[in-house]
Amino acid sequence: MRTGKNYKSKLGLSPLREAATNRVHLHGELKSCTLAISTCFLFLSLGRFLSAQENPQPLTPSEAYKAALAPVTATRSQPNDLTEADKFALGIGIVQASRDCLALSSNVSSLAGNTSELYALGQLCVFGQQFESARAVLVNYLALPQPPQREEALLLLVRAYIGMKEAWSAEPQVDSLLRDYPYDARIHAAIDQVLDGMEGLGPEDNPTALKLCATQNAVTLPLLNAGKALEAKEGSASAALLFSDAVRCASLALIAHKPDNLADLEQIPQLPAWSGTADLAPMQSALARQQMVGKASPISSLHGLVLGPSTLVPKAVSLMHGAVLLVPFTLWSPSAPEMVRDLVKFLPSQSIYAITSWHMNTGRDDVRSNDVLAALRSFQKSFPAKVSLLVVPNTVLNTLQSDVFPAAILMRDGTVLANLPLNSEGAERLILNASGSNDETYKRTER
Repeated sequence: MRTGKNYKSKLGLSPLREAATNRVHLHGELKSCTLAISTCFLFLSLGRFLSAQENPQPLTPSEAYKAALAPVTATRSQPNDLTEADKFALGIGIVQASRDCLALSSNVSSLAGNTSELYALGQLCVFGQQFESARAVLVNYLALPQPPQREEALLLLVRAYIGMKEAWSAEPQVDSLLRDYPYDARIHAAIDQVLDGMEGLGPEDNPTALKLCATQNAVTLPLLNAGKALEAKEGSASAALLFSDAVRCASLALIAHKPDNLADLEQIPQLPAWSGTADLAPMQSALARQQMVGKASPISSLHGLVLGPSTLVPKAVSLMHGAVLLVPFTLWSPSAPEMVRDLVKFLPSQSIYAITSWHMNTGRDDVRSNDVLAALRSFQKSFPAKVSLLVVPNTVLNTLQSDVFPAAILMRDGTVLANLPLNSEGAERLILNASGSNDETYKRTER
């Protein structure tokens, strides 16, 4: 437990981005999450599309259907997947929930004999982004002799600590979940949330993060070695997600200068059980991305097309001199603009190129599409002016193992320093750390 210290982070979520994150994590609270938990919680599990890796065995119809749904699943699960109507409606709901939370939580004693309403108040406060109030209410609820929705309250309390930017404080709740309930997709997702919140914060948190990684691996690696995913009536986590989480944990171990299990992970995609499945290609790509780190870039330069006012202008970008940050994206990665804006804010002098291909936006041949071009011109307006949007051959994305969007690939003088999905504030911090940024806004400071 930490007392008297906090992480000051300016990598804060915008209200609507935070709200959309709540929408993803609070399964069952919003109608947008009435699909399987694997859709609402675990966007990485199917967030790959047309990978460069070759599957040695044709997909079965069910696996082909799963792979075809990957872009839809990835898009629906990203924080910024909101229409303008959604944003207005969600904004109104948050304001109302926030106001009612503050009013009702000021007199919690009136709910002492009504456990269901006390739990509902915790839900209300989390939705209204009053995370400190949510924490207090849920702690009171969990202190009851036999709270009927104890597991759900523990999961909500994890979410409250994430919202408070105190991911490390959720460790006792995770320990309780692990001790008292069967390991399932919801608990796996809760650990993922805590790890997302702790990535890149500092060496003081490495032991906690690595402990959580070990907990995940103890359950998921035997499943993967047996050719299984994490499945239960409450929801499921795909094998691709479990494997990518294990690769993430190997990366965190390397960053902490601790032994990693990357060599063991290399064996899993080679198992016959994964041949002919939709999970194989994303497993291979996740592994290849991490194996790329610390090594020479597989390409020395980018050659693509910049969107000029009326024409496409050829452009070459050297990757061998100085630092270059590539952000692979697609039109179906709605969180890309905000992630890029964060990176520009904290790395103002960094050269950043948002890269995509015709193929990744159409699923067809890698040739110019006027519809995609028009959409890219509109999409470009959401990027900071200093970010160049570059349409590259799809072979470039394949070579860089870019099948999760958005992603971030940082190179310096031809060496890959980072290659990871750009899906959380933790991922942003890892990029800042890899860049050698001296910005202190995400470091530990005294209160």
